[in-house]
Amino acid sequence: MSAPLEIKPETAEMLAAQAKAQGMSVDDYLRSLLPPTNGHSEEKPVYETATPGRLAQAYVEWAVSHDPNTPVVLDDSREAIYGDDGR
Repeated sequence: MSAPLEIKPETAEMLAAQAKAQGMSVDDYLRSLLPPTNGHSEEKPVYETATPGRLAQAYVEWAVSHDPNTPVVLDDSREAIYGDDGR
């Protein structure tokens, strides 16, 4: 649980006025200003908590989510690799 925030009275009044103008409660107004979290604000990344099997599954899911027909720009010439003219 987090500690309550300290807000200056003039800031609280301004927020209340803005919330009222939007037809919202102050709480709902403040939440509307935050980026969406999709309900996962406290969730750790999969690589921190996953079992090896779940991590492998997540990797496969990520890999198949990409279009296999995406063109690949690959310059594997000597000049691109070593930055010289081949001598």
